[in-house]
Amino acid sequence: MFDTLIRDVRFALRSLARRPLFTGIVVVTLALGIGANTAIFSAVHAVLLRPLPAPALDRLVMVYDDLPGLNLPKSPMGPGEVADLFARTDLFEVSAAYSEQGVLLAGLGEPQRVDVTQTMGQFFDLLGARPYLGRLYGAEDSEPGRAEVVVLSYAFWRSWAGGDRGILGRKVDLNGGWYEVIGVLPPEARFPRKAQIWIPVPVTPELLAANNRLRLYMSFVGRLRPEVTREQLAGQLRTEAERWHERFPGNYSPQHRHTLVSEPFVDALAGQLRPVLLVLLGAVGLVLLIACANVASLQMVRATGRERELAVRTALGASRWPLARQLLVESLVLAVAGGLAGLLVGAWIVEILSGWDAVQAQFSALEDVRLSPAVLTFTAGVTGLSALLFGLIPALRAARVDPQEVLKEASRGTSGGARQKRLLEGSVVVQLALTLVLLLASALTIRSLSRLLDTDPGFKAERVMTMSLSLPRVRYPGPAARTAFFDALLERLEVSPGVEAVGLVAGLPFGSGGDSSPFDLPGRPQEPGEPERHANIRIVAGDYFRTLGIPLLRGRSFDRTDVLRSPDDPNPLISVVIDETLAKKYFGDEDPIGRQIVHAGPPAVIVGIVGGVRDEELGREAYPTVYYTQRQIPAGMMAIAVRGSLEPAATVALVRSAVAQLDREIPLYKVAPLTELVDRSLGTRRLAMAVLTGFAALSLALAVLGVYGVISYSVTQRTHEIGIRMALGARPEDVERMVLAAGLALTLAGTVAGTLVFLGLGKALGALLYGVGPRDPLVIGLGAALLAGVALIATYLPARRAAELSPLEALRVE
Repeated sequence: MFDTLIRDVRFALRSLARRPLFTGIVVVTLALGIGANTAIFSAVHAVLLRPLPAPALDRLVMVYDDLPGLNLPKSPMGPGEVADLFARTDLFEVSAAYSEQGVLLAGLGEPQRVDVTQTMGQFFDLLGARPYLGRLYGAEDSEPGRAEVVVLSYAFWRSWAGGDRGILGRKVDLNGGWYEVIGVLPPEARFPRKAQIWIPVPVTPELLAANNRLRLYMSFVGRLRPEVTREQLAGQLRTEAERWHERFPGNYSPQHRHTLVSEPFVDALAGQLRPVLLVLLGAVGLVLLIACANVASLQMVRATGRERELAVRTALGASRWPLARQLLVESLVLAVAGGLAGLLVGAWIVEILSGWDAVQAQFSALEDVRLSPAVLTFTAGVTGLSALLFGLIPALRAARVDPQEVLKEASRGTSGGARQKRLLEGSVVVQLALTLVLLLASALTIRSLSRLLDTDPGFKAERVMTMSLSLPRVRYPGPAARTAFFDALLERLEVSPGVEAVGLVAGLPFGSGGDSSPFDLPGRPQEPGEPERHANIRIVAGDYFRTLGIPLLRGRSFDRTDVLRSPDDPNPLISVVIDETLAKKYFGDEDPIGRQIVHAGPPAVIVGIVGGVRDEELGREAYPTVYYTQRQIPAGMMAIAVRGSLEPAATVALVRSAVAQLDREIPLYKVAPLTELVDRSLGTRRLAMAVLTGFAALSLALAVLGVYGVISYSVTQRTHEIGIRMALGARPEDVERMVLAAGLALTLAGTVAGTLVFLGLGKALGALLYGVGPRDPLVIGLGAALLAGVALIATYLPARRAAELSPLEALRVE
């Protein structure tokens, strides 16, 4: 058996070597299809299947507070809530919670801003992490009175400490507190992905007090017990939430409609990438089908030319199975060559993804995309499937060849033409239909992105440079010290050459998301059943609204009379500015100026109304927002926005110099043009558009080759017939019209089939679209017209060649 297989492989290699053009086209076609699948599956494996080397990854779940009454779906949890879930050992084998924040690191070299993850519970046990150096802390290190310790990420240890193994036992300063370095994690332990340092949260009675239950900043992760299903977990979480409502009635208002919900950890980790990758996985599957259909048609055309050979061998006694086996082996050899070339193409695409700065800046999960053993196994499976898809039909036809019929047709010069026609035409229709699906998908994402780019975000991002800083509480403990620092910084920047306007804000648009919280309107109690009033908080300073081009619609902005009030002040009300979204939603036609609002701080009076800002995503409407001035609600962490004519680097140098004049130990971080922050919000849509457009172009090229090849083959097979028609008086334009009609029929069938398929699958694109439906008639019409036009161009070339045939030469063809 093995010797027979070796003999068939050698025969296939010799046969393919005699036809280098055919072999090259097939290998390149398969390489593109298999390579695209390899690259996208690499991303799917790294993001959706195995994002972390944690044990029992499929049983890890995230648990959230769900507070629709506060407009807080899938919210982090409070420390007391987390502690209650830790006690549910009937549900979870291991559980932990974490929160992320930026802190100021000192104690070795220049002070810098670092990303710290604070943890509770059995965090490292949950992830199955082992130390690269030293040890990792456990749940016991969160007990009150324990020494304050930290663990470093491998990358941060290499960059900050230079890979010094003597770092263990040294003390570092984090926001003025001293912590001992006890360990370093291995390179593969990267959760959360931005984390550079991990520290245990001291679990004190004060932290777990009832008034902290709704300080929602801890993310809970647990590993389900094997016997607990997701449905059972959902029921138990609802019961647990009801217990909390009974134990702490003052914390959970019925208006909050509070409950607990869960989500697979892998899905939560993938975030916005999940729908994108699933769509792209479906797209590359279509590309592979198109490639296989293309190769199958080439194989059938080639098999037609060999039918006389196969018929003679059958007539001389060769059995059908060896003939079919030889064609299958030939297909397998082509598939293996295409698979190996596809690995190179896939590796190239993965390298592009890994080195694409715009992608890496927004999708850190794609940093781990690589050709792993699982990916290689997938590629081997795709290669085998491809061989089966494009090799099976030619092999089966070879096994069913009728020597007498083939030789009879050969004597008439029409060997195989009639019997191959339907299969070849069906192959072209499939290619055109699948290509139209990809064309329409890419066209919809392009149109959706165009709609988003035309959306007014409510501010002008051009020529605005942003950066952030944080004042250490140790050196700036009170409101007066923070206000004095920011006032001095603004005074220096406002008079600098090239600066038009400067503003500060705690939470830039498209930067850190909103800080939504409930508010009351004195004199206007909520109606029964009315959803709780909610708005984002923004603390600003300087000329923030002018810097970002947010229009002042009514009233006034903040000025120097808006200062911190004392309790004894005869006018204790502070000033706030609201946006037009809040004004329209809660005041209607009334004038809000002069009305009071009780939001995050003391009672306030509304002094102005500004335009609404889409500050989280261009596809979302502006959310109600209340602006406070930093002078009355002092914040220690602010973003600086500078509008001017300076180059970005010069603006950053200017701000860095002004900060250094006030405090040399305060670093700047999150330095970026405001336009870049807006662009990042479109990251998933841009990624989907770019990749889908590339796949659509590739599939269009393959479909054009398929149409051209089949029509050319049809012309070749009908050369004798065309000669007779022309000898009987048919004009060249009649022949050209006949061939074009055949191509038009195939194109029409493929277009109709593709449109129907897309209408059934279009909903899968819903998460990626904005301002356009998945069944948009304009997009479908233009996509179908483009496909038809390109297909007819591919048909015109063989049609023109047929029209130029000499009747005498055509009649001599057998």
